[in-house]
Amino acid sequence: MADLPSLLIGWLLGLLSPRIVEVIRAKYLRRDLARAIRSEAEDLQYRVAITSFLLVQKYGHLSREYLVWVKPKLSCYEGNEPVQSVRELVEQLQAAPADQLLAVAAHMRAEEGMGLSLKKFSACLIEASLGSLLHFSPEYQRCVHEFRNHLSVLNQEIDRAVESLRMTYDSSISNENHIRLKADLVSKYQIIQGMCMRVADRLQAIINYDLKKI
Repeated sequence: MADLPSLLIGWLLGLLSPRIVEVIRAKYLRRDLARAIRSEAEDLQYRVAITSFLLVQKYGHLSREYLVWVKPKLSCYEGNEPVQSVRELVEQLQAAPADQLLAVAAHMRAEEGMGLSLKKFSACLIEASLGSLLHFSPEYQRCVHEFRNHLSVLNQEIDRAVESLRMTYDSSISNENHIRLKADLVSKYQIIQGMCMRVADRLQAIINYDLKKI
């Protein structure tokens, strides 16, 4: 009978060990997925930031505040897309005196009536992993949920801009309506530029998330 407590402990450990192993294994799998999602978020953030930079040059307001916002998004990127020339341009613009910055911004603006061929953005890994993300913390799920909402709105705005651009080539539309379409297209590009910034900021929350909490 003296060995009964030891036998009970051994029996309990035998029952619990597979469960403990499974819990530890699931934790490491979640962290591996979070690392992969972070990599996708970094790549997507770079592409969204580049689109934002292009739009702000051609249709928006190229300010020092904007340059302060976009610089770290470009500096942190370590992927395969060409980025060095853009980084150098941002640094030169930041260092330029106010009058030179205004002159460069004016030179970069798109000619009247010129549009851009924009493409929608996707986060394939995040979308494919939504079921697995149910096992993550509510805080992490909230970061992903907010990003997906903003990305959806951005893509809707891109669809609208693409359709407006298509209509500017419609010869059956009156000249007066063509002028209105072109003005509306600029407004849409400005909205998209702001949405790109918001999406990039939501991606930053995913990139910065502490994996130790997962």
